[in-house]
Amino acid sequence: MNYQAIPKDVDWFCYHLAADKLLTKEQCITAIEAIEKSRQPVSLRLLKLVILQNKLYQDAAKLDVLSSMSTAEAANGRPPHSVLNPNPVPPQPVAPQPTAAPSDVAPLKPRTATAAAAISMAAAAATAPSAQPVSKFPEVKLTSEQKIAWLKGWPVLNKAAEMDREGARKLLDDFLHKARENKCSDVHISAGAYPFVRRYKEIYLVPDQEVLSRKAAENLNYAPMTDEQRAIFDEHHDLDYSYNIKEDDRYRTNLLLHRLGVEGSYRIIKNTITPINQLGFKQPEVIEKLTTYGQGLILVTGPAGSGKSTTMSALAEYINEHRHDHIITVEDPIEVVYQPKGCNITQRELNNHTRSFQNALRAALREDPDVIIIGEMRDLETIEMAIHSSETGHLVIGTLHTSSAAETMNRLLDVFPHGQQAQIRAMVAESLKGVICQQLLPNKNGDGVVLAYEIMLGTLAVSNLIREGKTFQIESTIQTSKNIGMVTMEQSHFDLYMDGLRTYDQTLPFIHTPDLKRQMQTREAQKLNGGMPMPPQAAAPQPSQDPAKKRNWF
Repeated sequence: MNYQAIPKDVDWFCYHLAADKLLTKEQCITAIEAIEKSRQPVSLRLLKLVILQNKLYQDAAKLDVLSSMSTAEAANGRPPHSVLNPNPVPPQPVAPQPTAAPSDVAPLKPRTATAAAAISMAAAAATAPSAQPVSKFPEVKLTSEQKIAWLKGWPVLNKAAEMDREGARKLLDDFLHKARENKCSDVHISAGAYPFVRRYKEIYLVPDQEVLSRKAAENLNYAPMTDEQRAIFDEHHDLDYSYNIKEDDRYRTNLLLHRLGVEGSYRIIKNTITPINQLGFKQPEVIEKLTTYGQGLILVTGPAGSGKSTTMSALAEYINEHRHDHIITVEDPIEVVYQPKGCNITQRELNNHTRSFQNALRAALREDPDVIIIGEMRDLETIEMAIHSSETGHLVIGTLHTSSAAETMNRLLDVFPHGQQAQIRAMVAESLKGVICQQLLPNKNGDGVVLAYEIMLGTLAVSNLIREGKTFQIESTIQTSKNIGMVTMEQSHFDLYMDGLRTYDQTLPFIHTPDLKRQMQTREAQKLNGGMPMPPQAAAPQPSQDPAKKRNWF
């Protein structure tokens, strides 16, 4: 950015934005650099347009007030300690009126005498027809890298190629800590690729990095491993383990070997357990009630990265706080470390403490547990042991990679040979207490995630459908059992839209019921007409007085 070419009113405008904490210095500079890159002259009007188009700040009226102030103040020179000047020198005052320091001035107060008059004209300036229409300027879009300030200042990983083991481990730790500070969920360090992270379900390449060399990737990914883990990886070329920097600084790690070298995927484990009532369920008491059963089977399902581990840890912690039992967990690897409260908790990790899930479950039946938590129900033996354990006086909580309650039942039953399925259906129908299917989705602003879910409870009607193999009717049973806390995935997506957490375009692909689509269309039409959003209960179409017209709806 050429500071000398920046108009004085733009300089004052950025000064006020930073002083009032509406934008940061970096955001102002980024917007100006985007205008320069588009080969257009930097002007106050165009800067306001870029800020509004890229949603850096959305109050257009306040921007108009500040721009009017800035135009008036530009006659007196540049602002003191400008945020844009890389080498600021405090100027000599040119007017007798003192200019208040940014920290001592309330937002939208005049900073000079001339600006006081400008404020009184701001409302008219905001609504008056402009001699230079906004449509004259083409839209200037900031790139993802420009808009995302949190991607600045990450450690350069290719330096690890020349480091010893301790230096590479320190560099890896710094990179992981930077990811944790910026609320990333996953970090990927792979030979032959730029380092990248996942944040709020979106992938971002970390800028100012080089493509990782084979040597740098090896040094970084090998640094945390013990000699025993290194031997296992060298033999199998795959490894799952938990990387513990400190007790509250832990990462679920997977290493693999591919054609260009070693890749490490690091899932950041939260150092606190989210309570059930903060997970995003509209009726958390329904989930809490599942933890009160003395025996039975509870399944938490969803695709990878859908928050299954978070929900399962919340269930375990709720039991830990409200019951006095013995809990045994079998995980690969151990993620959340529980501190005993009302319960004694025994945590076992695959390969370190037991050879397989089925071995651990078989042994657990002799270890006097009340609750058994299974990290993942992967195969026939694990699923069979889980079902048997739920029938022998234990509460079993496990996870599956399925996207709906009906699909969960099909997956659970189809792993068994055809001759066993009738028996397994009867056992599952008797022991199943609930299924929680989850999805984590970006919110409408892209600065967080929201939970969509399906809940099926083990009622008599559901048990009969499972026993008779009529899993295709499960969804309609969930729809008619909303009064007791069941909810379909489609209804959950609809509720997120009606609550203002997701946009129309984000939600529409998940909605298939015509009535729900009509309600969404009605709400969108009201928004476009400038009306207030309809509450969910008022969004349903009113019955038509004309029967012939009513037939045309379908």
